[in-house]
Amino acid sequence: MSLPLHESRVLALIEADLCRADPELAARFAMFNRLTAEAAAPRREERGHGRRLWRAVTAAVLVAVLVLVTVAVVAPL
Repeated sequence: MSLPLHESRVLALIEADLCRADPELAARFAMFNRLTAEAAAPRREERGHGRRLWRAVTAAVLVAVLVLVTVAVVAPL
């Protein structure tokens, strides 16, 4: 899996801190990495699309409500 450089650096710093703080945990991570080395990596999650879609839907609903209110005020039954 390919990560942007800044994400790789942050992960490397976290790994180094964990190895210093808990050598037993570092050994367990190493074993896990050996056992899963051949497994396919999960596809990268895209976080931004859902938020953008939610904002677009919210804006569309807001516009529809404003249009309905305007029509109701301008042309009362």
